[in-house]
Amino acid sequence: MEKGEITAGLADFIERQEISGIPADVLQKANLLITDFLGVTVGGSKEESARIAQDMIRQQSVGGGATIIGTDMESHPAWSALANGISGHVLDFDDVSQPMYGHPTVAVLPACLAVSEWLGASGKAALEAYIIGLEVAVKLGYVLNPVHYEKGWHATCTLGTMGATVAAAKLLGLSAEKLRSALALAASQACGLQRNFGTMTKSFHAGRASENGVIAALLASKGWTGDQAIMDGPRGFLGIFGACSVEGEETAMFSGKLGNPFDIEDPGIILKKYPSCAFTHPGIDAALEITQRPQYDARKIERVEAYLHDLADQILNHREPVTGLEAKFSIEGCLALALLDGHVSGKSFHDKKVKTDSIQSMIARVERKVDNCGDSTEPKGFGPTTVKVYLGGGSVLEARVEKARGSPENPLTPTEVREKYIDCCTGILPEKAIEASLSLLNNMEDLDDIRKLMQCFQVKSEPH
Repeated sequence: MEKGEITAGLADFIERQEISGIPADVLQKANLLITDFLGVTVGGSKEESARIAQDMIRQQSVGGGATIIGTDMESHPAWSALANGISGHVLDFDDVSQPMYGHPTVAVLPACLAVSEWLGASGKAALEAYIIGLEVAVKLGYVLNPVHYEKGWHATCTLGTMGATVAAAKLLGLSAEKLRSALALAASQACGLQRNFGTMTKSFHAGRASENGVIAALLASKGWTGDQAIMDGPRGFLGIFGACSVEGEETAMFSGKLGNPFDIEDPGIILKKYPSCAFTHPGIDAALEITQRPQYDARKIERVEAYLHDLADQILNHREPVTGLEAKFSIEGCLALALLDGHVSGKSFHDKKVKTDSIQSMIARVERKVDNCGDSTEPKGFGPTTVKVYLGGGSVLEARVEKARGSPENPLTPTEVREKYIDCCTGILPEKAIEASLSLLNNMEDLDDIRKLMQCFQVKSEPH
């Protein structure tokens, strides 16, 4: 392999790929992902961490033409990307990629929308840049995972930074040395540690990835330089973050896999049914299935066992959650909520709810057990999870879920995504704005100026 071949192949894909060469099914699914993200972002814009970021920007910003969703503010594209990435991720309700082990849209789309709005780009241009940026972020996961994720990196920020940069660079028309310099700037900004899961800093990772992408592309557009072979070699992006040889077959094939097929189409992107870590979803589905059985009685639960693999055990790092954010990263917390309430929603993860005696008592009765299902060498998925509920008198109710609702194998319907969008936006956006935004999103390719869509998400900020 020649020096710089991987970086050159990546840059070539970014430059040559156009929306005309993207399959119609990919475009349709991308519209659904964008709709889902914008709804989740509106909902998250009123959360405490989102408000903190908005207040910081309000105190420092002098304008810049890019909407901060859920507020009356416009700011520099980098600030907008940061704020909207945080809002989009704080609920942990945004989409997920299995190969990436991360959240692609929340990293890529805020950067894409911010630069698009700043430029006055068309919906078609924004859609093109988003799909290409998402494709790069996810395909990097094929090369780097599972090693990258198992080491403790948060791929939403590390790989998401690269995807966000690609989207911003595509919109700015970067090519040749400037494009490769943008990738180099992105590589040196990529970070994010799993240790911060269950805190506000996890959503900062997503916002930072988007901000990183805008900064990298804008600096490169002005002539900022960076290594022209940043993806290659033992000290390049792939070598450092993969901690493995960059001469392997998977790495050599990386450029050829880009868009062949697009990951939005195959294997697909997970749209979340519950606002919690994707590793909890199979367990939640299993628990909810058990609550529907005639024999089930929450008052009779003596103990609960949850069987999950070691990577899920690593990521779900809160065994005794006392806050809503911690419960989102706790199989104990999620099962307690599901078994006692018979449903899981955004309201499930309020701090007061998690701290109630009934939930804490049930959390104490949940025992997690690591089951690697024969220690397969295949990359571990978000499932399977087996839940066993022991009732009085020796009765045991058991359910096992391989793929949770929302996964490509068990997808949410477009109607369910629309309902999720409306639910997230209700009470924050005016009803007319919700209707208008859905109409524009359904015809995004025909939108001559993305600013028409973003205006739907501007609302008068409440004093705080």
